Amino acid sequence: MSPSNVFFSTFIIPNTIFQGLKQHKKKEMKRSSHLYIYIMCMMICFLCGCKGKQKPESDTTVTKVKPTPVEVTPKSVETRGIIGEGSSMNVMQLIEYDGDTLDIVTANQMVMGGLIVGDAVDVVYSLIGDNLVAQTAVNLTSLQHLWSQHVGGGEKKSLEIDDKGLATTYNMSIQYDHWAVRNGLLMLSTPKKVGDEKPANVDTFQIMMLTEDSLVLMSNSIAFSTAFYRDN
Repeated sequence: MSPSNVFFSTFIIPNTIFQGLKQHKKKEMKRSSHLYIYIMCMMICFLCGCKGKQKPESDTTVTKVKPTPVEVTPKSVETRGIIGEGSSMNVMQLIEYDGDTLDIVTANQMVMGGLIVGDAVDVVYSLIGDNLVAQTAVNLTSLQHLWSQHVGGGEKKSLEIDDKGLATTYNMSIQYDHWAVRNGLLMLSTPKKVGDEKPANVDTFQIMMLTEDSLVLMSNSIAFSTAFYRDN
């Protein structure tokens, strides 16, 4: 065998075999890589499908989720009670007549008539976030007095509000016999005529000011001065 044949047989042929094996190995690796990716995709799809179908074993597994706070609700609640000793400058402790105790934020709403411990109060509040927030608050005890105004010539006219829901007028052109506070408004009703099936007429007033010695009411339907001073 010639030297060239020996070189061909000892180097060229083995090198050709080596290149073939190398190409075959690359194909096998590529095929394995594709197979690996395919298997992983199938496993991910399987796991996602199982996760989407699984159900909680009991209600206790979902009660840990914190409810979304109610930021603003159009629904409001009106209640009455006594101002408790736990009240502070910005929070009213309200002891309702049924015995429940509420802590109502009053930071942005002045209590008409004052935040006085032991006084009766009418409050309209709503739930904002985690807090009960006052929309209106009227001290009913501060309202229950004889209120008068001078009309000239030494005369005066008066409106008396008592603690039983009765109202009495003196020297006024309009007579009232009952009162109530609803949604922060003072409602005065006229006497009902005997045999009249119609409901009593009710005049509604916005309480603009209520202090220890002053009461200011506003109404578009009643034509008389709305500023009163405490007369008892």
